[in-house]
Amino acid sequence: MLAGPRGSGRSYLLRTIAAELKRHDALAVELRTSCALSNVEFGAIDASGHVGLRALSEHTATSVVEGVAVVDDVDSLDVASTRALARGIAAGRVTAVVGMRTARARSLSRPDDSDIVRRTVLDLWLDGLARRIDLAELSTDDALDMIALFPGADLLDNTTRAAIAWRADGSRTLLRQLIIEAIAAARIGRDPLTALQTVARHSRLAVALSEHVADFPREDLACLAGVRRLPHLELAVATRLFDAESVQALVATGLLHADASVDRRLTANDLVAQEAQRQLGPSMIDALVEAAGTRMLTEAEEWWSSIIAVSVSERWHRLGVGASGEEAYSPELRARVALDAAREANDRGDTAHAAAHAARGLRAVEDPELRLEARLATPDDPGMSPEPAQTAGTQTRRRIARSRAARVARGTAEDRATVSTIADGRIDALLEDAAGAVADMDGARAATVAEHALTEPSATPAARLRALIAAGSAQTFRGDWRRAQEHYRAIERILDARQRPEGIGVRDRLRALLSMLAGHQIAGADGTAIHKRLEDEVRITAREGESEDLSIAGAASAIALACIGRPEASQRELATALSREPSAMTPLDATMIGLAVADELATAGRTEEARSMLNRLRTGPAPLLVRSRLYVETTILTAEGRTDEARQAVRAAADLSCGRSAAALRVRDLFRLITLGEAKEAEIDELVQLAATTDLPLAVAAVRRVAARTSEEELLPVDELRLHGLWSAPDAPESQPPVAIPRGTMHGLPEEAVEELTTREREIALLADEGLTNREIATRLFLSIRTVESHVYQARMKVGAPSRRELGRVVAAVSGGGSGAGVAH
Repeated sequence: MLAGPRGSGRSYLLRTIAAELKRHDALAVELRTSCALSNVEFGAIDASGHVGLRALSEHTATSVVEGVAVVDDVDSLDVASTRALARGIAAGRVTAVVGMRTARARSLSRPDDSDIVRRTVLDLWLDGLARRIDLAELSTDDALDMIALFPGADLLDNTTRAAIAWRADGSRTLLRQLIIEAIAAARIGRDPLTALQTVARHSRLAVALSEHVADFPREDLACLAGVRRLPHLELAVATRLFDAESVQALVATGLLHADASVDRRLTANDLVAQEAQRQLGPSMIDALVEAAGTRMLTEAEEWWSSIIAVSVSERWHRLGVGASGEEAYSPELRARVALDAAREANDRGDTAHAAAHAARGLRAVEDPELRLEARLATPDDPGMSPEPAQTAGTQTRRRIARSRAARVARGTAEDRATVSTIADGRIDALLEDAAGAVADMDGARAATVAEHALTEPSATPAARLRALIAAGSAQTFRGDWRRAQEHYRAIERILDARQRPEGIGVRDRLRALLSMLAGHQIAGADGTAIHKRLEDEVRITAREGESEDLSIAGAASAIALACIGRPEASQRELATALSREPSAMTPLDATMIGLAVADELATAGRTEEARSMLNRLRTGPAPLLVRSRLYVETTILTAEGRTDEARQAVRAAADLSCGRSAAALRVRDLFRLITLGEAKEAEIDELVQLAATTDLPLAVAAVRRVAARTSEEELLPVDELRLHGLWSAPDAPESQPPVAIPRGTMHGLPEEAVEELTTREREIALLADEGLTNREIATRLFLSIRTVESHVYQARMKVGAPSRRELGRVVAAVSGGGSGAGVAH
């Protein structure tokens, strides 16, 4: 007996079992249950047409039914068929696999186990004549694994996959329909997450969704729809407005996500909440939200929620002064509502509504903070400081402006909030200066300024986190890896806090991980542990993040995927991230990540894509961007076989890094000069000196690689340009046993992919399957370790293997299972 709730995959599993039994000629019959036959005596058995089962209706029958009978849903069986089947099972004449529906934890209606049909089948289990297997709801890990099995899943970025897994709410039926809809949207160039915000009526997804919430209590539906309309509502406020038991239960089951902040802000599963609103009706939810606003304004001295204030201000904006009842409240209260709404709109980049909210508030009270929000909503205001073209983001600009306004408006006030706001403004100004120094490739000044920002004692936790991020990046850039790691460990302690420090949200955490990933890549250090942190954070982002957060998560994933040797996936992540919210990253960061992806594409031999991507990037005049573009140009030219032009490009890049305090970049440029035979004697000495005076893993690797170069490696210059080793995939470490490659991850069939391998690549893959390390393979084949690594990388790309161990397994299987089979030594 297979038991499970709606959406648990019970019916799909039974159909699969029936198909497998049929393939082995072991299927007796697949009983197609139907409501039309449920009241007809022996209706199901007679409809099957199976002679052996029909004999069960005769109490004197003694023959054994050959094979296995499969029954999908016993609830639709007629009583006579159920009893006959049970007699046959009890007498040992019938073997059957039976499906039975159970209820989810908070289902409004539950199957009646006293019903004759269900009672008969349950008694078989209670009497020990049947074995019961309860199907669990779909876990997030299983959902992600299932997504990878669908053809076209490679079109979906990591955040989309995580969002789909959450929206499925443990239902395999919902998951399947969500995947189909998402892939269809991606194939026509639409953002799958945007497409899923509107479910077409009468579509398969709409039907599955309607059935999924059919048994939800009305209190649950109201809570889900209400939180969807009031996203990030505080838990304590939610329990004021909705049934408290319902709120807690929905959080426990995962339909509501509570973040780790002090306020425990809530986010609803928007797909299920959307259906909840449809079933309750928009007018009811409008009334619920309006009542929440009225209650907050009435009890403003006791509690306040900026989320509800925004909804109140939006309603006042929509209805106007006469119809909204706005004038019934004091001017100060109206200004407070308008200020929350204007700030929220400015933070979203919606300057039009920010200006409207601020103007309405200013009609009530002349308030300097409202006046500031009105100016922030007018970018061309001459009073606002200009934003640097490459280094500063709009968030930084807003924070600095608000800090300055607080300093002017409150003067020497000593309240904690004012002091912290002013301190944060000083930090942001310093970090803006540090970012400019990085763009100028002045790592020493960037590190000095960022370290100074860390000395601000009154800063908020969020500002201190930003300072740690900047300091870690700057120290990596200048070549002090030990100091950078100290800052990264401090960041990790903040991220690992059981309760998130005040003001640190998902966006701050993602920016920290993005910075640390980039820092490890720049230093030439293995960032697998940071990549694993990112995977966990992406799942959280899919629940509580906005489009800007999803964009930052995608950019971070692009860095990580490039570093583990998956440039195509990296390119997809970055393209999706930038299409969602281009302003989520500064132009400098976005361009640098794009250049890194293009460089990885070229190293993997995908020169046309790399060239196309490089041509689309607008790098601007910043020395860092000019030098980095030349660096990527060197890789592409080398991959294209235009070695002389590559030498000219790397010389131009090295001229830009010469004399600057950017050791992490200088090491790369010097290494390439030597690798391409363009280095002068002084430059070779400079590389050795950098290895002695910095602690970058990259510098040590560069000197070792230069000393170990052979004539054979000169024949593969593009392979030799990669200085740092590829990271391991966080979910497939070398210590784990080999796993099957999911359908859709390989480039064609395994046999076809393996045929594309060169003789040397196949030989190395087979040795890897024997368990030899790269060093051991290099020793046996008289090659350098780097050459072996390059061959492994190229072979993995051709086969689509997620790891070298999996590469070896696939090649060995296709080649006949023996090491050296079909290989010319």
